Amino acid sequence: MEKVDVVIFGYGKFGNAIAKSLAEAEYTKIRVAVKDKAEFEAANLDGLNVLFFNLESDRTIQQLNINENTQLICALDINRENLYLALTLRELYRKNHIMSISDSSHVTDKLRLAGVNRVIDIYNISVNLLINILDKPIATKFIQGFINKSHDYNFAEITIGKNAAIIDQYIDMIDFKNYNIIFLGMVDKERGNQFYFGTIGISHRVTEGDILVFVGREEDIEEFKKACGDCK
Repeated sequence: MEKVDVVIFGYGKFGNAIAKSLAEAEYTKIRVAVKDKAEFEAANLDGLNVLFFNLESDRTIQQLNINENTQLICALDINRENLYLALTLRELYRKNHIMSISDSSHVTDKLRLAGVNRVIDIYNISVNLLINILDKPIATKFIQGFINKSHDYNFAEITIGKNAAIIDQYIDMIDFKNYNIIFLGMVDKERGNQFYFGTIGISHRVTEGDILVFVGREEDIEEFKKACGDCK
């Protein structure tokens, strides 16, 4: 079987996990494009095929030898840079499949308008999104880059006590990004024992006994638990 050609832009907090996950797949041939020396050295040390590009230079991107079958992944750490890159790639490569990470619904909307085929919004994962991506092998590996053991991100859940600092707050008003953790969903005890992905369509008020589920580094989750107070 001919290998799928993939170019991953960025080797930061998400790009490296995605690259390592895809590198394990026999059906992929990956290249990593980076903007700075630190990421170049990190990718090179990990044994990856890594090249430099300049975000503001179309010529440096065109020198990556991208053909119309190459799958392009925008995995830069800064939202505005990912959006700028997506716009540039769509202008240069109108037929290519482009994927991108996003950490807010606002950015997600802009990426879609920019012509990105598939956006993985890491702060708003829904059941439909998971079902939709799992039938695509590249997309499956993409999301696995966030949740497998190739990095220090873990799943965690906390149960809210009666004296927790976030009692009576609405979940979509809590700034989880301030703690560098990703809110996946919750069991809202006022609504029974059903697990709700994200906050789509329903405004959940935090009450005693609710269970919140996150992805994040252990130390960041512990910081949130300390700030939350009465939770375990």
